[in-house]
Amino acid sequence: MNELRPFSRSFAVFDDQQCLLDWTSGFAEEFSDAASLLTKGISAKEIYDACLLPERALDLSWAGRGENKKPLEYINNRQTVLVEQEVSASGNIVRMAQSTSIASQVHPSMHDSNDELLRSAALQVSISVLKQREEENSRLSAQAQAAARTSKVKSEFLANMSHEIRTPMNGILGMATQLSNTKLTDSQQEMLDIITSSGQSLLVIINDILNLSKIEADKIELENRPVVLSKLLKDLELLFKGLAVSKDINLAAKSQLEMEDIVFTGDETRIKQVLINLLGNAIKFTDQGEVILAAEVTKGPKENVRIMFSVTDTGMGIEQEYIEKLFDAFSQADTSITRKFGGTGLGLTIASKLLTLMGSELKVESEVAKGSTFFFAIETSICEAEKQVPPIQKSDNALEKNDCSQLTILVAEDNKTNQIVLKGFLNRLGVNAITIAQDGEEAINLCKAEHFDLIFMDMQMPVKDGLQATVEIKQMEAYHDVPVIALTANVLEEDKKRCLDIGMCDFISKPISLALLESALNTWSQKTIRVDKNQAV
Repeated sequence: MNELRPFSRSFAVFDDQQCLLDWTSGFAEEFSDAASLLTKGISAKEIYDACLLPERALDLSWAGRGENKKPLEYINNRQTVLVEQEVSASGNIVRMAQSTSIASQVHPSMHDSNDELLRSAALQVSISVLKQREEENSRLSAQAQAAARTSKVKSEFLANMSHEIRTPMNGILGMATQLSNTKLTDSQQEMLDIITSSGQSLLVIINDILNLSKIEADKIELENRPVVLSKLLKDLELLFKGLAVSKDINLAAKSQLEMEDIVFTGDETRIKQVLINLLGNAIKFTDQGEVILAAEVTKGPKENVRIMFSVTDTGMGIEQEYIEKLFDAFSQADTSITRKFGGTGLGLTIASKLLTLMGSELKVESEVAKGSTFFFAIETSICEAEKQVPPIQKSDNALEKNDCSQLTILVAEDNKTNQIVLKGFLNRLGVNAITIAQDGEEAINLCKAEHFDLIFMDMQMPVKDGLQATVEIKQMEAYHDVPVIALTANVLEEDKKRCLDIGMCDFISKPISLALLESALNTWSQKTIRVDKNQAV
């Protein structure tokens, strides 16, 4: 037989007595302990014994050729695949049999008295097919790696863009908030309201894009905690009641009376996110009539339940031709809708993808001029509600806000606009002693020189970022118990985790909300005040 051309995979041909007929260099390398023994006619058992292998270590498969001559072929088990195709080489036809290994089966048309030539042809064609398969797998692997790299770059780009847009947005909305507390004419107040509304709309778009990028990058982790159905429905009804009243629309939440107190396991935040989008759309596209949020519970075996959520409106409806592309990103039923109502067209895409992660599917039934119903079902199980933490006994002065006038606060922030916004907010909340650090290194030096009761720390700063600065500050004995609150435009879950892991106590995303800032200040200033009192005693 002619010498076989080199082939990276282990491959050999045995006869019907399991004696070696021919082999590739890959076979010799794999069974190196028997390499010196490999000669035509050596038995498979001798190869087993030389390599200390158990019986059937070689994957030998019969390849019938008719008559009594049945050569056997070996392929490394790690390289086995399933194939079923006919290939042609040098005029010979070889059928690849479907099995747990690749076995060349000589077609009846190849019957010939020259057995050696037939074996060689079959082996060479098998090697050729395997090479094609290897090249195809390599190509697919390269494509998968390229897709993963593209997804990673896309996610990083969107996260960076989110940060870059949120930083100036903090200045716009922050200064608008401060300006609203000054004396304005009616015309000035109207212009300020437009600035605030436009800024908030832009923030919604940023959040939508970031949400979509997180879902596509598989960075969404679903929770599995007790959810009280009645509370979920009531919260959503209260959230949209004002908007519905402003449009003179009736809004109601309905469920079976006997199921109102049901508690099920699920991700309440994500379920709410989906329903908020559906309710927002329903009210937006309904000018008269009603919007109904409903939940229908069907009990299954044991503790299993199926909850069908639906949002029904009496609005404009959707034409059938547009329903198919309704869940596509950046798509709306009609381009005129975007001009009239605005929006990115991402809301339903995000809702649909979130439900897919939860093992559900968003569906819609609609009729033009009569309304639409969006619905989805969640398969879950009944559980017990989480135990409520008993309320803390409050003093007579509990209703009063904390006195923050004696607090000394360090703000580490490199952006001048954000410094002005944050300082203005803190002044409004009663804080007078505010020190600004331009970067992480300056924040560290200031902490060495004097004591602060509370620190607001930006994550991305020159010289040393907020994470590095916090680690070094927390190592100082005087700052073990001083609260450090992250102020950042990075809003990914991993960013929040990194903050908490290095010792930060809280996380406020930009644009900074005065209400959230006040809440954080009240929460952590109480701890600071308690620590100071204990140290004084």
